[in-house]
Amino acid sequence: LHRRLPKRGFRNTAFALKLNEINLEKVQAAINAGTLDAKVPVDVAALVKAGLLGRAKDGVKLLGGGKITSKVEFSVWRASKSAIEAVEKAGG
Repeated sequence: LHRRLPKRGFRNTAFALKLNEINLEKVQAAINAGTLDAKVPVDVAALVKAGLLGRAKDGVKLLGGGKITSKVEFSVWRASKSAIEAVEKAGG
């Protein structure tokens, strides 16, 4: 039956960005452990170097899980609303 029905609509799977997702609590834990420096902007390379990401994909999406207390500047592809609010509240 699935062969007989035509495919409908547009699928962007071939061109969709594959993003690494990371929560704020993991970033804060890495800052507290000393593996991530809060003074320099946090980007994909810094997260991979700190061991938070296995390998860099097309970019990073910052999620708002957990709390962040350090003033950190992020350079990420996307961020959730809660993550943006938490980072701005912490002074980043």
